[in-house]
Amino acid sequence: MKICFDTSTVVAALLQNHPHHAIAFPHLQAVQAGQIQGCLTTHALAELFATLSALPLRPKLLPGDVQRLIQASILPHFTIIPLGNRDYENAMSLTVRQNCSSGAIYDAIHLVGAKAVSCHKLLTLNLRHFMALSPNDPFVCSP
Repeated sequence: MKICFDTSTVVAALLQNHPHHAIAFPHLQAVQAGQIQGCLTTHALAELFATLSALPLRPKLLPGDVQRLIQASILPHFTIIPLGNRDYENAMSLTVRQNCSSGAIYDAIHLVGAKAVSCHKLLTLNLRHFMALSPNDPFVCSP
């Protein structure tokens, strides 16, 4: 099964002290064990770096620490979905069609990227945000 991970799910899976770690981590383990094919958009990869390096953790994750974590735990195991102009145009169109604004475009980018490579599901901890873009879509689910 091919599953696209939203940034929120990966962050929770990587951080043991995250409130949703227990539900997200088994999915990361399944990807690392080769039981499912995990995918991330290039946008999610950038968001992951930005989020992990900005969180107010103690001790703080320095940019080099975040890079090493991503290189060890994510890049060898996940397929990275490259996004092009058409994907961004489709994400904008989806956002407009659903009368969403602001940060909804970022969720739309993940959704469009996942569907473009025929993922079976998109895992997110922000289900409500994605449902605004794709109401009642069983493609979008929570871990």
